[in-house]
Amino acid sequence: MKTKSIWGNPPTRLYKLISLAEQNWGKKYKACIVGCSDGKFLMPFARRGTTVVGYDIDDTALYGGIKAFPIIDKKVKYDYKPDFISKKYELEDKKVLGTIDRIKLEKVENFAKVEKRDFYRDVPNEKYDVVFTSCSLHYSANQDFTLQEKTHKLQNIVSEDGYLYMDYMMAIDEDDYEKYPSSKFYRKNEILDFFDSDWEIISFRENHNPTFEGAHVDCVYDHFHRFGYLLAKRIGKND
Repeated sequence: MKTKSIWGNPPTRLYKLISLAEQNWGKKYKACIVGCSDGKFLMPFARRGTTVVGYDIDDTALYGGIKAFPIIDKKVKYDYKPDFISKKYELEDKKVLGTIDRIKLEKVENFAKVEKRDFYRDVPNEKYDVVFTSCSLHYSANQDFTLQEKTHKLQNIVSEDGYLYMDYMMAIDEDDYEKYPSSKFYRKNEILDFFDSDWEIISFRENHNPTFEGAHVDCVYDHFHRFGYLLAKRIGKND
C-alpha cells in the first residue's frame, strides 16, 4: 500500500540526490531527514531499501491526528505585490496519517526509523552519509539559534564524503529584519559563508523573485516565498 504526504510529492531534486548517493554506495548508506514531518522526504529512501532516520517535534506529523485544511473552491494564482493580503478561507478538519503510520502501512519498518527530537537543541551523536532538510530552519521553534549555528549543527552529522542538502526560506525584503528576522530567513548568498574548505558546493541556487503559494495546512492564507537550494559534499574529515 503506497501512502501520500499531505504536502504533496517530493520534488525531482530529491530523486537526483538519491541517485547520486546510490552511484556512490548503492543502497548501503544512511540517510537522515531533519524535520521529517509526515514523511514526504523520508519515504522515498525507505521504499528503495535505504536506512533512513527522521527527526521532528510535531506530534501530529509523527503519530497522525487532525489537521485543519483551508476550503479552496477555486485555485487562483496571484502576482507578487508587497502589500498583498490574502482572503480568509474557511477551514475543515481532516484526519491525517503520521510518518509512523505510513512506515507501517508501507511495511518499510526495516529501513525507516522516526524519533521525536528537538534536533537543534539535542543534536544526535550519529553520522549520516546523506543529510536532508527542507524549509525547517525558519520555524519559530528553532529561532533561538542563528542560521550559522543551525547550518553547522547539520554539517556536524554528515560523514566524511557525505552529502548535505538544504532548501531554505529567504527574506523577501532583505532590509526588513522585523518581518524577516535574521535567525529565520537567509539573505542573498549568506549561506555560502557558512561552508568552509572542508566542503565542496555541488549545486547552489536562490530564487530572487517571490513565488506564489496557495493556502495549505499550517498556513491557511495565500502567500509568497523566496527559496534557496544548496547541495554540498564533505571533503574534509568530521571528527
